Amino acid sequence: MKNKFFQKVFYNWQIKVLSILAAVFIFFVMTFSIQAKRVITLPINISMPSGYEATSNVPSQVDLVIQGREDQIYMVNVDNISLHVDFSTVDREGVNYATVQIDSKELSKYVDLSAVSIYTVPSQIKVYFTKSGSEAGSK
Repeated sequence: MKNKFFQKVFYNWQIKVLSILAAVFIFFVMTFSIQAKRVITLPINISMPSGYEATSNVPSQVDLVIQGREDQIYMVNVDNISLHVDFSTVDREGVNYATVQIDSKELSKYVDLSAVSIYTVPSQIKVYFTKSGSEAGSK
């Protein structure tokens, strides 16, 4: 009895393994091909450093990208999402980078976050800072 079971399981095992691999491949192709993307331009709140002023362009908005299943991405209420960039820790002149922080508040109550990816483009803001007028002359 045991011998017949193993014979049936392992008979044409190469074809069975190939079929399983093909099924996994088709699953992943279908999963990633039905991904939808929603792009919204949102304003960003920027905390500027004291004692420094920005001499390059400081963007006032960035694109928020919501990617995932179509039934989930349109459940995201963008009015509940805010974006913030914190340059308040800048302590030197020159180019400084800060990451765009996404505050989604209570988004997880309404949307399955495992099915949705939320990120910004660009993910970092680059600004050139110089010392403010009164501090620049003291050096």
